[in-house]
Amino acid sequence: MVCPAGFTRQTDSVNQPGSPESFQMSPVEEAIRRRRTSLVVDHDRPVEPDVVNALLASAVWAPNHKRTWPWRFTVLTGEARARLGESFAEVGRALGMDPQKVASQATKYLRSPTVVLVWVTGDPDPVRRREDRDATAAAVQNLLLAATGRGLASFWATISDDFHAPARRLAGVGDDHDFVALVYLGYPIGDVPAPERPEPQVTWLD
Repeated sequence: MVCPAGFTRQTDSVNQPGSPESFQMSPVEEAIRRRRTSLVVDHDRPVEPDVVNALLASAVWAPNHKRTWPWRFTVLTGEARARLGESFAEVGRALGMDPQKVASQATKYLRSPTVVLVWVTGDPDPVRRREDRDATAAAVQNLLLAATGRGLASFWATISDDFHAPARRLAGVGDDHDFVALVYLGYPIGDVPAPERPEPQVTWLD
């Protein structure tokens, strides 16, 4: 029996599932494939607070072992985005970072009208802490897909470890909050091409 590209199999005792391309995609699968990492957005068109709240309401439907609900969100709009960038620039100057990088920090979070900081509450148990971070990453993916479904562009970014402390201070969260994601949100004004995706590497066992 021949397996689809990217799949391997140890036995042929049961029927091999068909290639994903042989089935009609569900709306969820279509949203997954439409999602792009994009900052091609209208800087002057705000994302309505009700829309942001709806996205975050979808985010928290992520799977979460032990139901600890560990995710926390900080939504930045207006001048709060500039304050975030300036707090990072101050750290960069103190650390002697490249002046061009310092200058870019001061303005880069103005690239979309809404910025969401995503945190996970850090459990003292290392296993629970790891599981909670995984759950929060799943919540971020829910947020991105919900944004795609509502016609929004999104961009999941990270920040330097040196910037975690000033981000916490701005957000008003404690040191027990670990940074997970910085998500840009905005209404798109252009398209971003889909990158080539490799076939999934899967081994079927029976």
